[in-house]
Amino acid sequence: MFDLIKNFPQQLLQAVEIGDKAVLTGKFEHPITNVVICGMGGSGIGGDVLAELLRNELSVPVTINKGYSLPGFVNSTTLLILSSYSGNTEETLACARAAVKKKIPATCVTSGGKLAEIALKHNWDSIAIPSGFPPRCCLGYSVTQLFFILCHHGLINADFKDSLIRSASYMELEQKKMLEETEYLAARIIKKPIIVYAEDKYQSVALRFKQQVNENAKSHCWTNVLPELNHNELVGWSKANEHLVVLVFRSDDENPRNTLRTNFTENVLHKISQPFYEIHAKGRDAYEKHFYLIHFGDWLSYHLCVMQGYDPFDIDVLIALKEHMSSISE
Repeated sequence: MFDLIKNFPQQLLQAVEIGDKAVLTGKFEHPITNVVICGMGGSGIGGDVLAELLRNELSVPVTINKGYSLPGFVNSTTLLILSSYSGNTEETLACARAAVKKKIPATCVTSGGKLAEIALKHNWDSIAIPSGFPPRCCLGYSVTQLFFILCHHGLINADFKDSLIRSASYMELEQKKMLEETEYLAARIIKKPIIVYAEDKYQSVALRFKQQVNENAKSHCWTNVLPELNHNELVGWSKANEHLVVLVFRSDDENPRNTLRTNFTENVLHKISQPFYEIHAKGRDAYEKHFYLIHFGDWLSYHLCVMQGYDPFDIDVLIALKEHMSSISE
């Protein structure tokens, strides 16, 4: 796992090369009115990251669909993307079958499996990414191809490539310091369920960190975002909970009103002696800041895993669930 996390910047660069070489031929007769990205877990988080990074650029809405069925509004003007690293995720395959039934073509991102077979059978565009890795370790591969798909259909320009390349370089530059900081922080929050707070523009980063803590560190982790948490969850901090620790993702591009809200929230935590730690995004733009926080969170989850003596690759309960579900016919 150490090497997989360490090589994330290089994976991002390789993913750009894969996208550049991908052959996409799909066209729309009418203007695209919406984008729907279907995917679960490590395959689905890429959609969350993309939607967040492009929230101020896209002129059409993006829906991240994490379930068995397609939204009712999906039609011939929908850019439908199916992302499954293994190609055998049953929820995503159910969406693929629904697309076939509705005669709506999809674009697939996968390393193979049944999804690749469906794409080939129905002449759908598909981008193949390297196989043989845990899906959560392939975010660089999967999220990058989503950008290429949107670019192919004219929804964004090709500037994203430079942004991804710069992000990879910045992560490599900061990696040694990241390792030191995450090891130091892990020792202080070990064996406690983590609550992660972030501004809404970094919600995908908080969700990614939650997933990594769950799978790598075998621990509970919850997330919430500002300003929403100020309308409900803040009341829950009427007293300290010694069993919990709070991490607050901060950035210099926060909405000024959210900065006020975050500072107030931290003051509430401080007054009740609830331990919290700030993690500051670094980078020159939203891409660098997002990927910095993602990489930081990956390293933090790794150290939490190692310090507790866990095997980061142990996901036996998820494997058992998949076997259980596959044993029951639909």
